[in-house]
Amino acid sequence: MPSKQTFRGSQRSRFIFLLLARANGLSGVIVSGRAGWRNASRRIMNSASLSFSPGSIHAKSTARSDSWVALALVIAATLVSIGLSWDISWHSTIGRDTFWTPAHLVIYIGGASAGLISGWIAIRTTYFTDAVARAGSVALWGGRAPFGIWVSIWGAVAMITSAPFDNWWHEAYGLDVKILSPPHVLLFFGVLGLRLGAGLMVLREQNRHPESRALGWLFCWMAGLIMSGTIGLFLVEIWPTRQHSSEFFALVSALIPFFLAATTRASKLKWGATIAAGSSMLFHASIMWILPIFPATPKLGPIYHPVTHMVASPFPLWTILPALAFDLLWQRRKNRDSWTADLILAGGAAIAFIVIFLPAQWEFSKFYLSSGSHNWFFAGDRIWSYRARPGSWWTSFFPNEAGWTMPSIIRCSIFATASAFFGFSSGKRMTQVQR
Repeated sequence: MPSKQTFRGSQRSRFIFLLLARANGLSGVIVSGRAGWRNASRRIMNSASLSFSPGSIHAKSTARSDSWVALALVIAATLVSIGLSWDISWHSTIGRDTFWTPAHLVIYIGGASAGLISGWIAIRTTYFTDAVARAGSVALWGGRAPFGIWVSIWGAVAMITSAPFDNWWHEAYGLDVKILSPPHVLLFFGVLGLRLGAGLMVLREQNRHPESRALGWLFCWMAGLIMSGTIGLFLVEIWPTRQHSSEFFALVSALIPFFLAATTRASKLKWGATIAAGSSMLFHASIMWILPIFPATPKLGPIYHPVTHMVASPFPLWTILPALAFDLLWQRRKNRDSWTADLILAGGAAIAFIVIFLPAQWEFSKFYLSSGSHNWFFAGDRIWSYRARPGSWWTSFFPNEAGWTMPSIIRCSIFATASAFFGFSSGKRMTQVQR
């Protein structure tokens, strides 16, 4: 026989239950007997666990803060890109100067900022978050952080290490004969690591919040920076006077389709590759427009071409044209997820690249070497360093004009198809990045 106290406790429990039932939309449930009580209680507890789980609340707040981390890394990577373009212009206009040039400061401020931010996120994730946040990270050497953070840390360390190495190299050997000196190679891989880390961080947040258009735009911006930065490593090979050569055709066919294919597949925006290519072109064109405004003269001889203003880089490649084609092809693809479908799509993308980009760049380079490009918009007469001896080679194509020969086109077709195929395959994996 239950006591009066037990009966009152049971009544109180039923009253609380009915309040919870009404709050959770279960007021229509008729609780009759032990089975009704058990089933309704299970529904309330499930609803409460979905709505008020502490872990889910913490995961949402952590995701929001990680989006700000991604934005900070994108800003740092953009600073580094501005500094690199400025530094190339500085060397072409003024020559080898003190290490503490404004361009160098911008580069290493961006690298150090990314390293400090990434280091703090690694410490925070390792020691000051719960199991839910740590589950969305990658373990390395006893620490935990998102994968993009680890890559950014590596890139920042490589960049900072390259600074004294580059200074010692110039003091020991003088001017660089080639762009790819050992300290510059280390700097390049450091910058690439920093850009990839920022891109992976944005990609992680984009995949976690596919409804966010801001994260979609950030991803496209970083994709454009990574593509243009990789192409920029071959600045000599893609110089306007070389854009009719079979070597140029092969190089761009091997590089550009990969980035466009990966971006259009991984982006949550309809025109992801177009936005990436267009923003990259606008970024580099803006630097090309701004730098020649400032007066400057060489400080190191020999001076073959006296310049009076900062030298600009050539007008960017017209990557937005094939990017439009890649986006259209991806939008009209059949919903088949297999390597054969990717290969067929890559073949179509390669044809579009060869038919659209190569003829457009061929004709544009002819215009660029003419007097028609000698204006502020194209800056065709402002790209030559003070060390460049004026001559007919400024307006002539070399080492050959064999870009449209049959062997060159066959090679381009193979390179572009393989590049686009690996790009689409990589883009598929990029959509699965969550940590």
